[in-house]
Amino acid sequence: MAAADSLFDDLASQILAAGGKIGPSELHGFICGLLSSGTRPDKARWQKELVEFLDLDAIPADLQRNAVLLADNSLKALSGSDFSFQPLLSESDELAEKGRSLCLWCEGFLHGFGVGKYASDLLPTSSEALKDLTEIAQLDAEQMENSKEQEAQLFEVQEYVRMAALNIFVECNGPGGDTAASPDGGHTVH
Repeated sequence: MAAADSLFDDLASQILAAGGKIGPSELHGFICGLLSSGTRPDKARWQKELVEFLDLDAIPADLQRNAVLLADNSLKALSGSDFSFQPLLSESDELAEKGRSLCLWCEGFLHGFGVGKYASDLLPTSSEALKDLTEIAQLDAEQMENSKEQEAQLFEVQEYVRMAALNIFVECNGPGGDTAASPDGGHTVH
């Protein structure tokens, strides 16, 4: 977990320093949504996509490097057979902050999946999961209080989001992450 905490904090600092309007969870959700749609951004287009999503004029080299690394690691985790994929979320002690982080991750995922323009018909399970992610993205995390009961509920929702993302990725990309969206192994973001 320490590596994820460090990555979250590093990305948060880099995005803030660059003047970005989103946080690490939303960025990771966006990346995972793109990947789940079958999109594999090529290196030449990656900087443009990051600049647009982060609402920046230019992206600093350290932020771009970490975002590309995050995308590479996310693709490996999503396509791996060990179910190790985890959304990049805040590890704050405040439950409301953790909940807000999860909502933003879901928002980013939906945005990325939409930008990726998945070309085939979705299976009913993926369609339902996307609807659920939309509902989770709209939850009012500010109302969460630090209690064992709400912490357990948040953990259950977080686990559902993790498994929903894995399911959408597998259903839209085929076994091993081979994209089902196109015969050439994926399309690039334009």
